[in-house]
Formats: sequence, C-alpha cells, structure tokens
Amino acid sequence: MTHRILLAALAAFGLSAAAFAQSAPTPLEARYDTAIPDLEAALGHDFGEEITPPEDAVDYLRTLADRAPERMQVFDYATSWEGRPLVYAVIGSAENMARLDEIRAGLQRLADPRGLSNADREDLIATLPVIVWLGYGVHGDEISSTDAALRTAYHLIAAANDPVADTIREDALVIIDPTQNPDGRNRFVNSFTQARGLQADGYRYSAEHDQPWPGGRHNHYLFDMNRDWFIMTQPETLGRTAAMLDWRPMVIVDAHEMGGDQSYFFPPVADPVNPVLTDGQLEGHDIIGLNHAMWFDRIGSDYFTREIFDAFYPGYGDTWPMMQGGVAMTYEQGSARGLVWTRRNGEDLTYADGVTNHFIASLSTAQAAAENRERFVRGFHDVRAAASNNADGPAAILLSRETNRWGAERLARLIARQGIEITRIDAGTTACGTALPEGGFLVQLNQPAGQLARTLLERDTPLPEDFLAGQEDRRTRGLDHELYDVTAWSLPVMFNVQSTECANRPNLSGDAVTADDAMPASVADSARFGYVIPWTDAGQARLVAALAAEGVPMRTAASEFTIDGETYPAGSVVIARTSAPANLDSLMRLHARMIGASYAGLATSWTESGPNFGSSQFADIIAPRIAMAWGEGTDANSAGGLRYVLERRYGLPVTVIRAARLGSADLSGFDVLILPEQSGGGYGAEIGESGSGNLSRFAQGGGTLIALGDATRFVTDPDINLLPLRRERAADTPTGSSGEGALVSGSVIEDDAALQAALEPRNARPDTSPGALLNVTANADAFLSAGYAEGAAAMVTGSDIYTAVPLDEADTVLRFAGPDDLVASGYLWDENIAQTAYKPFMVSRRTGSGFVVAFTQDPTARGYQEGLDLALLNAVILAPARSWRLR
Repeated sequence: MTHRILLAALAAFGLSAAAFAQSAPTPLEARYDTAIPDLEAALGHDFGEEITPPEDAVDYLRTLADRAPERMQVFDYATSWEGRPLVYAVIGSAENMARLDEIRAGLQRLADPRGLSNADREDLIATLPVIVWLGYGVHGDEISSTDAALRTAYHLIAAANDPVADTIREDALVIIDPTQNPDGRNRFVNSFTQARGLQADGYRYSAEHDQPWPGGRHNHYLFDMNRDWFIMTQPETLGRTAAMLDWRPMVIVDAHEMGGDQSYFFPPVADPVNPVLTDGQLEGHDIIGLNHAMWFDRIGSDYFTREIFDAFYPGYGDTWPMMQGGVAMTYEQGSARGLVWTRRNGEDLTYADGVTNHFIASLSTAQAAAENRERFVRGFHDVRAAASNNADGPAAILLSRETNRWGAERLARLIARQGIEITRIDAGTTACGTALPEGGFLVQLNQPAGQLARTLLERDTPLPEDFLAGQEDRRTRGLDHELYDVTAWSLPVMFNVQSTECANRPNLSGDAVTADDAMPASVADSARFGYVIPWTDAGQARLVAALAAEGVPMRTAASEFTIDGETYPAGSVVIARTSAPANLDSLMRLHARMIGASYAGLATSWTESGPNFGSSQFADIIAPRIAMAWGEGTDANSAGGLRYVLERRYGLPVTVIRAARLGSADLSGFDVLILPEQSGGGYGAEIGESGSGNLSRFAQGGGTLIALGDATRFVTDPDINLLPLRRERAADTPTGSSGEGALVSGSVIEDDAALQAALEPRNARPDTSPGALLNVTANADAFLSAGYAEGAAAMVTGSDIYTAVPLDEADTVLRFAGPDDLVASGYLWDENIAQTAYKPFMVSRRTGSGFVVAFTQDPTARGYQEGLDLALLNAVILAPARSWRLR
C-alpha cells in the first residue's frame, strides 16, 4: 500500500498549518451560546460524566434541533428490533440548511457522472458543501462515541468563538448518527448501572466492566453490525445505508472503541487494502490523519496509525461507504468500558478521556473536510467517474436463475439495495457464452457504483502478492497472520447462484431491478389430485414451512419421481387434496405469492418413474417444534445468526433455552434442538458429560439434534460420542510422547533444518484460516442433501478439520471438494487445502428413532451464506419427517 508523504499532501491540498498555531484556542476552551442547553442542563450530567442512555441521546439531539432549527435538523431513519428510534442530525449554515432538498438533488447528479456536462460538473463542485457523515456506536458497548456525538453536535451549533466551527458550518453539511445500535447500548447501560457501586471502579475484572452474556456489542438479534453493511440483514443497517445513498457522503467516520490499554487509532490504515480503492481515496486518509495528529499533539493524547485495522473486507462501516466513492475511516478509542479503567501501567483512563478524544477527532475530520471542500467533493465525483469507465477486469456479471431461482431473485434485490444498477434478463437469452433458459440478471460493472459492484460480485478479490508473501513468512516463523477478517465474500458464491464473468460488455437490455420489487411466484390452477412443491431452493422450503404451520398435510420424497412428464427432485413435497383443508387453493396462492415460491398442479397420483406417493419413500412433513441453546456457553454471534435465519428469514418460531438447562430440561416437546457455536467453557462446562445423556435421549426418542460449527467438538467428544467424527491435528506434524518419568529420549541436532524440525509443535492444530469460501459436493444417496445436486460453497474459518467418517457409522451429506477444486473464493494456506480436501462439512447419523446432524462450519454465520440455508432447512424440516417418533 502506498502512502504519499504527508507534508506533500498538505502542500497539494492547502491545509493551513497556521490553523494549528499553539496560541489558537482549542475546542475544549470554547465559549457557548447560553440559549442552547448543554448536556448538563438537559440531562443533569456533563459530557463524559455519565454514560448517556440511547433514548436520552436522541432526546438531546431533538432538543438541540428545537433550539437552533436554522443550524440543525433531526431525521428518523430506522427503528430497531426493540422499537428504539435511529436518527441522524444534519448540521450546517443557515443558508445550506434552507436548501437541503436542492443539495440532495445536486448530490445525486454528482454521484452519476454519466451525461453530466463539464459545466454542470464544475458548477456542482463549486456550489455543493462537502458531506461529512459521523457515525457512532455501531457496537453498543463501545460507549464513548455516542457522548462524543452529542458534544460534537452541541459544539457545532453553540460554539460562539470557534473559527473552526464557523468554517465547518459554511463549507460542510455534517451528519451525525449518534447511536447506530441503540438496543446494544441499552443492554450495556443496564448492565453497568446494575453493577456500579459507591464510586466508579477501575479494576478491570470488576462487575461493572464484566458484562453478562451476550454483552452490549450486538443488536437484538446479536449481529455484529460492523460486518452487516453489504449483506444488510438488520433494520438498523437497512435504514443507515439507505440514508447514506440519499446523502452521498464524501467523508465518513465510524467511531469505535478497543481494549482499554490501547490509545487511539485513526488512518492511514494497515495492509491489506482492497484493490478497488484508489490512491486518491487513501491520500484523503493522509490529509485527515495529519490534521488529527496536530490536534492530538495539542491536547496531549497518544495515537497510532497503520496497525491492526485494514481496509480489505467490504462489510465495515468504513469500507462500504468508501466503495461508494467517499473517503471513510474507522476510529478506535481505548475503552474505559465504564467510567474509569485502570491500565496495566497504573494510569486511569476515564470515560471523559474517551469522549474528549472522539470529540476532537470528529471536529478535526469535519475541519479537514471543510478546509478541503473542493478536493473531497471533486474526489467523490472522480472516483465514481473512474468506476464508470474502468476497463480492468470483467466488464459485466451475469447471474442465472436456473438452479436457485429464489436465491437469484433475493440476490438481485440485495444488489439493487446497495445502489448498484442491475437489470432483469428474459428467459431464453444467451450471453457471454451462457444460456439462461430461466432468465437471469445482468450487472454492468462500468457504472458509478462499480467499485462496490466489482468487489461484491466478482468471484475473487485478490490479496496483494507482497502482503501474502509476508503472511507466509510469518507462518514459517510461528507468528499469527495479520488478516483482520475473512478473505472471501463473493455474493454469487455465498448465495449459491451461478454467475458468469463477461470479458466484454453484453449488448442486452432489460428492466431495472429495484430493492422493493415483488418476488415473482409461479402458482398453478386448481388441480384434481393436488399439488407438488419442487424442493429446489430455500424459498420452496419456506413455502412448505408456512403450509405446515397452517396444518396442511404434506409428504416429502426420498428420491426423484416423474409425473405427467415432469421430473421432481428428491425432497419434493406432495399435497393430496383429499386430506387437505377446504381452503387449500387459496392458502397455496397466498403463501406462494408472499414468499415468491412456485408449485405445480397434479391431475393424478400416478408416477411414471420413481416412488408412488403411498410408498415408504414418502414421509409426512410436520411443523417442527424447534429449540436452540442460548446464553452462557454459546457464541452470541452464532446464536443470534441462527435465530435470525430461522425466525425472520423463514418464519420458523424458536424456543431459546439456556445451555445450562439442556442437561435436565424436558425436551420431549420439541422435534429439533440446535446447538450454535460455543464460547467460554462451552457446552462441556454448561451441560457436561452427565447432562449430555439428556441430549442423547432426545435423539434416541426421535428428536433431531443439530450442532453448528465448533459445537461439533462437543457432540464428537469421545466422552460424549454422539457422532463418530474426530478432529484432526495438523498433517505431518510430530506427536508428543508421555515418556518415562522426567526423562525423554536423547537426540542429536545436526543442522538448522533438524533444529527447525525439532521446534515443530507437538500435536499441532492446522493453521487458522481467516476465512475462505470452499466448495462442497453432495452425497446424492443422503436424503438431507436434497437441493444440492450442483453443490455449494461454505465459509471456512478457524482450524477445525474432521476425519472422513466410514459409511457404516454415519452419512457424509456434504463434503469438501478435492484439492484442485476446493477454493471457490478467497485465500487458504496450501497445507489447509491439502488437509481439508474431501473432509466432511455436513454429517448425519440415525440415533435410535432420531438423528444427530453436524455442520463442521457454521452455515448461519453473520446470516450471509444464504446458499447454505437449504441445508439447514433440510435438517430442520426433512429430518423430523423421517423420525421414527410415535405421534
């Protein structure tokens, strides 16, 4: 990654060093308009004196807007799952505030340089303010940023003697998003309030710093919303990204906290940097970073840059806006995680310290943007103009509806929601050498949002070669890799949608797709015998779940069958009119249209090939009663992702049970019990060997027990032994020897190579994968593989690799592909490729009357692997149908 010399950036863009003369007052010394209430007057505590609850933060912003409407307005943009409002405040000069609609219209014109004349472009650049978006507290327990947001808003509208504030108001519109995660912040505030005592306690292990599960980091569904920006599963993310596309910010901040022993981070960023980002955008980091350095030197605060926090993964609160054309930054303040934190060196870090640092960084950001208004406005235009004319890489992406129609439709709407242009292609079209008998979608990559479109839709975003070489060198020295997040995120791969990268721009036209387009359904006329629902994608499974909840009797096939000349795959569901409710036709139409699913009519039950409907190969579908582990011992991200996918995406109600209760709870009322990934002591500590008998009895009695990701460690532990899988150590590594007493065998080390061999860890685990998408293939003989004839891809993180399981011990439903075809997207160490190839991803074993199913990686992680949803639904819906439990 190239950084320009900072002083050269100053000279080029006119940042005035005189503004930082030591004699100039700092914002900490400002006088304020007494007609505008400060925080103490409004809420009874000063900035940084207490942790302001989210509802009070919103109320204070509304109060400020009421007192100074000519300088500030507040807009609602979303409502959290728990009903809390999310708002942003717009702050500017009276002149700019009076023309907000005109400014927004101009921003939309500037954001699409195609067809914009030179004169119009220059007029917009000359007259538009720079849009500065300051976002705070996406992690609810990273608390100081929200109070810094309130202080920033107050300062910008009430400071009476600050030329910096004057400049910001004149040349910028500052948008302040004070509480990006109000539900998480509320959870933290409650935890802290309940634990606090007579005085603030800096001891790091005191209860006020030790949040109970799940902590305040996550939102209601326990999502890490700083990974949700491009997958857009949560209402907070949906509202925020829509607001950003409305305002087109040019300078963006996402303010966070980190460990209390750290100081303050601001960009320039660490390597690696996503290759779609431009040198000009990175130079913007330098300009703003140097401004911060001057201010932090003035107030005596430490900071660091170019370490830890990279700009590769596109789902952060800095990278997603940056790939829309702006200059975006993550700021990280060492956290008091309360009102005071005693650092390892004995110094106390106060909450007020964190609030002050974020406040200064916020003002410094707005100042640098305002003083370089033309540079940042023009830079935004230039990035989007360059994206519209980029000749590097593929020219277009073609998405097929053929094998995963529902997934392709959902993906198309998600792409449109990002502000990326996408068009629908008619059935029967051929383009880029690909036939589209069912139609599909086309994304031309030469478009204003081309930066984001390329990184999200191309099969792979390569890591820089020099960075990879450095990581491989670190591995040889026994050091951890420096990747902050996953290396793969291709949306077509994660949605299991067939895509083609077109070398040339296809000459195709079609209707533009919008995020709000209705999902197309295919409904049949009333048929004499009944209906069949092909088991081809997760939308079909959702239709089956909805009908089961309505009490519609249905049967699922273990193998494919042909009727009236049409062949239906294994898993397909048949509904006979004679046993169905009288309103079957209307129920079918209603749910299919709501979901976007399809079904066909059957005039007869006669099958031309395959099993007849009365065969034992058909099993009765039930509305599954689902329970899942919750609370201490479970990983909050995994538990939340699982619950969200089942409840919100597929309408399946879930009962959550504290993990510690699972060893003794009566589970007979449930058909499915799911163990999300573990944390802390995991299920071994919460359930233990003795409690595992209850889980075994659940499966033996006809239940389906499902383990996700590292919960597989628990069900495969030799002392638990619910599945015959075993985790592997790294291949070709030495194993330890117990020896005799304190003595071990002697050895002679003859050279450096022998020394390195002697230093190899005993019983080493495979190296940890930061995250890559790996191809999986289906076992057609396993009924739980229904819908995966073409395979899929799974996100693989960590170091867990399991042995291949013999056919007589369990069914390997889905396994990883061979080494030459394994990596679908991203980067994986060569040794891991060799060892992961052909190993199990999804395993099932009949246990008594029920089943134990394990996914060796979590298919619901972050809610972004929609292509694996059907595998989970197979376990949740199809396995209970084949239980031998008496009903």
